[in-house]
Amino acid sequence: MSTLMQMAGDKAHERTITIATYPVGSERVIVEGSLVDRRLNDYYLMTGEKRPAGVIHHMVVRLLVETMEFGIEDVEVDLVAVPRVECAEVLDTLECIKGEKIVRGFSGRMKVLLGGVKSCTHLMTLLIAMGPAALQGIFSSRARKPADMTAMIADPSRVRFFLKTLLNTCRVWREDGPAMKRLRETIDAFMAEGKR
Repeated sequence: MSTLMQMAGDKAHERTITIATYPVGSERVIVEGSLVDRRLNDYYLMTGEKRPAGVIHHMVVRLLVETMEFGIEDVEVDLVAVPRVECAEVLDTLECIKGEKIVRGFSGRMKVLLGGVKSCTHLMTLLIAMGPAALQGIFSSRARKPADMTAMIADPSRVRFFLKTLLNTCRVWREDGPAMKRLRETIDAFMAEGKR
């Protein structure tokens, strides 16, 4: 058992974030994210009122994302459960992300656009989690059939964009790492084959 968990009392709170991706034709996906906060014990408000254990936040964000440059074309927000009536004021605050791209710097850009009083910290947290998951969903959607390397290498800007999407995003995809070397060798081989 974990040394830290040996010190822990009963669980008081649980946050669950789930993200799923659904293809829409061949060039778009819908990425649906859900954030649920549960208080696992009865609790008291600052006013002294007692509230029962249960869901305090349940928020859903849906993004329509085009899969060539990862641009956000549309957004929907569903506030299934929120603690205050005033929370409804944030429903349209994600409209400003239409046109944004899920590329390097996405998390920082979301903090600039949605941080502080501009939106809701929980929606922003969910959206930031959705960025990398959206890319995984796009890649998973594409991987359901063999990659069309011929089409990709026909456009050098697509090759550069694809490599930039992965390059130095983690230790595995570091510039001088074996995975990036293998990927570049594969692309180079297809390009050489295409020039024959």
